[in-house]
Amino acid sequence: MISKTYTESVKESGNYLRSALKNIAKYKLPYNPVSYLLWYEYALGQNKDLIDDIELIFKTNQLLTNDTISKLFKKHITDNQILISGKKIREFQKILAQMTKHLSQSGDEIGLQGNMLNTYAIELGQASSLDAIIEISKHIVLETKSIVESSKNLKSRLDSTVSEINMLSKELDGIRQAAKTDMLTGLLNRRGFYGAMVQAIANIENANDMLSVIMLDIDHFKRVNDQYGHLIGDNVLKILSKLLKDHIKGKDIAARFGGEEFILVLPQTSLEGAYALAEQIRLSLLKMNWKIKDTGKSIGQITISLGISLYQEGESIEAVIKRADDALYHAKNTGRNKSVTEVEIAN
Repeated sequence: MISKTYTESVKESGNYLRSALKNIAKYKLPYNPVSYLLWYEYALGQNKDLIDDIELIFKTNQLLTNDTISKLFKKHITDNQILISGKKIREFQKILAQMTKHLSQSGDEIGLQGNMLNTYAIELGQASSLDAIIEISKHIVLETKSIVESSKNLKSRLDSTVSEINMLSKELDGIRQAAKTDMLTGLLNRRGFYGAMVQAIANIENANDMLSVIMLDIDHFKRVNDQYGHLIGDNVLKILSKLLKDHIKGKDIAARFGGEEFILVLPQTSLEGAYALAEQIRLSLLKMNWKIKDTGKSIGQITISLGISLYQEGESIEAVIKRADDALYHAKNTGRNKSVTEVEIAN
């Protein structure tokens, strides 16, 4: 769960990323997002606890393995976000305790509303997810506004409290959203995708409607990274993500599934309709002229392979994804730069 926003300039971020890549190469670590972000944070120099732990490893001549990097990432980046969420919950509970105290001193009718807020405080302490916390906070705001309207004597004290609660609600909502979003592309990440997919399936099953899935993968993406560097590779991923967003509509879902692999979910769309959209995306990408901005040098043509499946009522998410992935695999093995449906590989 990562909600940090990075505000460095292009030049600064380029320097930090080069430093990160140098460390990854030096210690023979895998080139994956966990390694990138950890060494980027180290180069940034703002996470003192992370720097201290890495410096201790250097001083004691410990081996820097992939397992060590994963543990450092969890301790200093992922778990830190969980601590932030816990802190926000404790802030909520402190504010509610103050409100309940004020209300208990203001007559029987308002005292009852204070008891209601005290109930919400207990529920907040038992909440097990950010979604539950957000829902409880909405009830708190509504109850507090009701109190403000019915008691002018408390208005000045409660107005500032409502403002605090609204601010905390927004912060928690931001943390929840960041946990579902891919930092590089702005699309849903895999965690966010599964949540959206569950809801999409529920909606189409209630309406007895169709739903199609498109899996797509950039052809020879490793060549781009190897020849032109990861910054250029990242730009390719971002431009493709924008292209995907430009081609979907309404309740359609776009997500980065991992690495250079993406997934689209298309409610109320037949297999034929999904194939037509896949071809539109593929041909739009094919028309693009890819050049390095600073030098004008061409990086060649970027193409994608796509696999398409149609959801069958009652099946698991994994099952419909696997058929799309099998179709994608077939597209890769029969020349790339093409769209293939599950029907084609079944025949």
